[in-house]
Amino acid sequence: MKCEHKVILITGASSGIGAATALQLAKSDNILIITARREEKLMALADQIRTLGSTCDYYVGDATNPEHGPKVVAEIVKKHGRIDLALLNVGIGPPSNCLTASSDTITYCMRANFDSFIHFYVPLMAQMKSQTTSCMIAHMNSQATWFGIPMQGDYTAAKAAVRIFMETARMELKHFGIRHIKLQTIHPGFVDTEAVRNDGIPAPNEISEEKAADYVLRGFEKEMKTNVFPPSTALLSRLGRIMPDWVRERVLLAETPKSY
Repeated sequence: MKCEHKVILITGASSGIGAATALQLAKSDNILIITARREEKLMALADQIRTLGSTCDYYVGDATNPEHGPKVVAEIVKKHGRIDLALLNVGIGPPSNCLTASSDTITYCMRANFDSFIHFYVPLMAQMKSQTTSCMIAHMNSQATWFGIPMQGDYTAAKAAVRIFMETARMELKHFGIRHIKLQTIHPGFVDTEAVRNDGIPAPNEISEEKAADYVLRGFEKEMKTNVFPPSTALLSRLGRIMPDWVRERVLLAETPKSY
C-alpha cells in the first residue's frame, strides 16, 4: 500500500511510535486523524503534521471507553467518506508481578491492550467491508507476544490475545472472499519511548522511535501480514520460540531483577 493521499487513523498517537509514524506519514500529503487522551500533545502533533503538508484532525478520548472508537470512526467517515489505513497503537506495559499485582492492575492492563483494540477494530471492519478499494487495519503488537516474560505477564497475555484474534480474522476474510481488507500485526522489539523509558525492564538492542516508524512504513508499503523488527531482536525472539522451555526460562530470569 502506497501511503500517499490516504485517509489514515492513528490511535495512541500523542507520543512514541504513534506520533513518530504520524510525522513520517505527514510528508506524503495524507489526511491524518489522530486520537489519544492528552489534548496538549495531540494539538502540538497536529500542528507539526500540518506544517509538513498534510491535513490533520484530532479527537481526545480514552480508547478503553467503548463509545470512543465508534464515535471517531463515524466522524471520519462523515467527513472524508472512507478510511484507507488504521494504525491501532494504544497500549501500556508497566512492570508487573503476577504474584502480587491486584486484579484491578491486571485487568486495566488487559483492557488498555485488548479492549482498546476491539473498540476500534469492530467499527473499522464494518466500515471497510462497505468500501471497495484496498484498505488496512494494523495493530501495534510486540515481540513479547509469543511466550511469557517476567515483569510483563498481563501485557504479554493481552498482546497474545490480539495476535490470535487477528490471525483468526485474517483467515475469516479469506474464507468469506473479502480480499480488499488487509490485516497486519506489527511486532517491534525494544523502542526508546516516553512510556517505557526508565521502567526498569531490560531493553537489549533498543531502537529510536524514528527508526521504528521507518520499519512501520516499510511494512505498510509491503502489506506484510506480520512486521517484526529490528532484525537483531527478531532473531532473538525467534530463537526463544524454538528453544526448550527450561533454556528460555533460564535466559529470561537471568535478565530479571531480583525484586520488582
